[in-house]
Amino acid sequence: MKTVLLFLKGVAIGIGNMIAGVSGGTIAFIIGVYEEMITAFANITKKFWPNFLYLLKIGIGIVVGVAITAKILNILFQMLLLEVVCLFVGVIIGGLIYDIPELKLTEDEMHNKPWRFFLAMGIAILVIIALSVVNVVFSKGGASPQDRFDNVGIKEMIYLFLLIIPGTMCMLFPGISGSLLFMVLGLYYPVLNAISDFIHVSNWGEPGFFLYLIKIIVPLLLGAGLTLLFISKPIKWLFNKYHKLCLYIIVGFVIGSIFAMYIVNFKEITLQFTPWHLVFSLIFSIPGGMALSIGLNTLGAKRKAKEEAKLLEKENNE
Repeated sequence: MKTVLLFLKGVAIGIGNMIAGVSGGTIAFIIGVYEEMITAFANITKKFWPNFLYLLKIGIGIVVGVAITAKILNILFQMLLLEVVCLFVGVIIGGLIYDIPELKLTEDEMHNKPWRFFLAMGIAILVIIALSVVNVVFSKGGASPQDRFDNVGIKEMIYLFLLIIPGTMCMLFPGISGSLLFMVLGLYYPVLNAISDFIHVSNWGEPGFFLYLIKIIVPLLLGAGLTLLFISKPIKWLFNKYHKLCLYIIVGFVIGSIFAMYIVNFKEITLQFTPWHLVFSLIFSIPGGMALSIGLNTLGAKRKAKEEAKLLEKENNE
C-alpha cells in the first residue's frame, strides 16, 4: 500500500513539473514528501539501497505523471495554444500575488543599499526576456517527428545537458518552476515532443527512433544527476545565506517569464488566433491559472504551519 501511495505522489509531482509556472517542489511539499526526497538524495551514498528504493517508487510515478501530462499538453498546444499559455501565465501571476508579502524589506535592509534588490530583479527580468528572444531567433519550428529523429547531434545533446542544470536547480526549491525556465530556454518543447513521440507506438518502427530517444534522455539524466549530486548543496547554501536577494532575483525571473511565454509562442499563437480564443483566455484561462496557483500555495503554507506547530510541540514536550 505504501508503495502505491508513493507512486501516486510521484504522479502528482510529475504532473506539476510539466505545467509551466507550477513547481514540482511545491507539489512534493504539499503531499508531504519534499523533506524525505531531499534527505534521500543527500544520503544516497550512506544508505544506498533504502534511499534508492524510496526514490525509485516516486521516480516511476513522476515518469508516468510526466508522460500523461505531456500527451495531454501536446494535444492542447496544437488546438488551444493561447488558452494554455494564458493558463500558465495565470499560474505565474497567482504565484507572484502570493509571494508579494515576502518581498517586504526589513528596516536594516531599507538602510543598507535597498536599491540592490530592485537592480537584481530588473537584471533578472531583462535576462529572461533576452533568453526568450535568443530562443526564438535560433529555434527550429515546425519539425516533423522524423525530422526530429535526424536532427539531434552532439551540439544538441550538449545544449540539453547544459539547460537541464538550471532547470534541476529550480526544481529543488518549492515555488520555482523548472518547466517555466525550460520553455523560455527552448528545452520544454523538445522534451515534450520526445515524450509524445514515444507514446505513439507507431513511431517505434521508424529508423533511428530509439537512438533519438537515447540522445534526448542521456544528456538530461546526466545533467540532472550531476546537479543533484554536486550543485544542489551550494545552491541551497547560497539561497539560505542571501535569501532576500535570491528571492528578488527569482521574482525577476518569474516576471520576465510572463513576457517570455508570449515571445516564445508568438508565431504559433498568431496562426491559431481568433477573437474567441482571446475571450476564453481572458475570462477562464488566466483567472483559472491564478486560482490554481494561489490554491496550491495556500495548501503549502497550511502544511508548513502544521509541521512547524508539531515541531514546536515536540520541542516543548522535550
